[in-house]
Amino acid sequence: MILHPATPSQAFPTTYGSAMNFTVRHLVFVAVAIVVCSAPAAGQETAWRAAYAAGENARQAGDHAEYAAQMAAAVAGMPAGHLNRPFAQYQAARASALLGDAAAAGGFLVMAWEEDIEKLMISISEFDTAFDNVREHQAYVEVVARAEDMDLGMSRLADGIYLLEGGGSNVLASFGDDGVLLVDTGYRAAHAALRRALSTVGATTVEFVILTHPHEDHWGMVADLVGEAEIWAHPGTREAMAEPYEFMDDVILEPRLRESRSVLEMTERDFRFNEEVVVFDVSAHTASDLAVYFPESGVLHMGDAYLAGNPMIFPGGDDPDGFLDRLESRLAGMADGTILVGGHDPPTRLEALHTQIRETRACMRLARSSLAEGMTVEETVEAAGDRFPPQWVSYFYRQFVAADVPPLP
Repeated sequence: MILHPATPSQAFPTTYGSAMNFTVRHLVFVAVAIVVCSAPAAGQETAWRAAYAAGENARQAGDHAEYAAQMAAAVAGMPAGHLNRPFAQYQAARASALLGDAAAAGGFLVMAWEEDIEKLMISISEFDTAFDNVREHQAYVEVVARAEDMDLGMSRLADGIYLLEGGGSNVLASFGDDGVLLVDTGYRAAHAALRRALSTVGATTVEFVILTHPHEDHWGMVADLVGEAEIWAHPGTREAMAEPYEFMDDVILEPRLRESRSVLEMTERDFRFNEEVVVFDVSAHTASDLAVYFPESGVLHMGDAYLAGNPMIFPGGDDPDGFLDRLESRLAGMADGTILVGGHDPPTRLEALHTQIRETRACMRLARSSLAEGMTVEETVEAAGDRFPPQWVSYFYRQFVAADVPPLP
C-alpha cells in the first residue's frame, strides 16, 4: 500500500482507467482517505512520508543504494499497523534485492509476513525481476515458501455465512443447498489455503464468485476458478482482467484472464443463491466497485469502498453528494444490526458506515462554506482545526474549486 507526497487533488484522479494500477489504488488509502492518526504522531507521519518520497525519487533515478536506505527509513518511521506498511516493506525488500543483499530483502519480507497487515503481498516478488539477484538464497526461499503452508482464518458471521481471513483481503463464503458462493478470492498464492478452509465445512467446489473490484488482492484466484465457478463482476473489472496489471512502475503482472468472456457482468442485481443476494454499485475506490448484501443473514460486504480506519468514506468522482445519497438510500432498508465487512478490516456494525457518511457530509459542508466566504484552502484547513484531518479538508476544497460546485446555502 503506497503513500505519495502529492496533495490529494494532485494524487487522486477523478476517474480511473479500467486497469487502475496498484500505485494509484493506494493513493486512496493514503493521499485521500488518510488513516486516522493522533496529533502527537503528526511529526512521525511527515518524516516517513518524506523518506518514502526520497526513496521513490531514488528508484526512478536508478540509485539502488539510496532507494534502499530511504525505504528502510520509511519502514522504521511508519507507525505499527499502518495500512501502507506492507508496501513500504515490499519496496525496502526489493531495493535490498537490487543491491544483492538477500538477508535484508528476506528480512523485510519476513517483517511484512509476520505483521500480517497484507502479508501475501510478498508473493508479488515471484514476478518481480528485482528479486532475481536473491531468488536462490535461503533467506528469500524460506519466506516465499510460507504461502504454501499457510491457513486462512475462518469465522462464522451468520448461518451459512463465513469470513475467510488471511488471503490478502476479506473473503465471504456462503454455504447452502446451491453450493458455495464467494465474495472476492484473495491473492492467488492463497488458493491452496482457500481450498483447505472450504474443506473444513465439506465443500470441494466453488459454484459462484462475485468480485468487488479489480485489484490483485481481491481477484487473484479468478483464473483458477474459471470453468468451475460462475464468475460475476462489474463491467470495468471484467475489462481489467484482460489487461496487464501494474503493481508498481517496475512490476507489471500478466493479465489475469486472456479471455474475459468467461466472466459475466453485473452492476445492480437481486437474485437467490442459498439465500437472497443483493448486488449494487458503490464505485468510488475504483470505477468498478460492487457491494454485496445478504438480507436474510444481515451481512454486507463493501469491498475497499469501506475502510474502518478512516474518519470518512471516500465518495469518489465528480458527484460526491450523489454517491452518498445513493449509498444512504441502499442502507435505509438494512437493519441496524447488519454486519459490515470491508476489504481488510475486522467486521463491524452498519452504524460505523453511517458515522463515516455523517463525517464526510460535515467536512464537505465546511469546504463549501469556506468557498462561499472566500477563504483559501490553507485558511480552511486552519479553521477545521482538529475537527477534520487536513488531507480530507484540502481534498474536498480543491475538488469543489475544480468542479465549480456551488456552496450549500
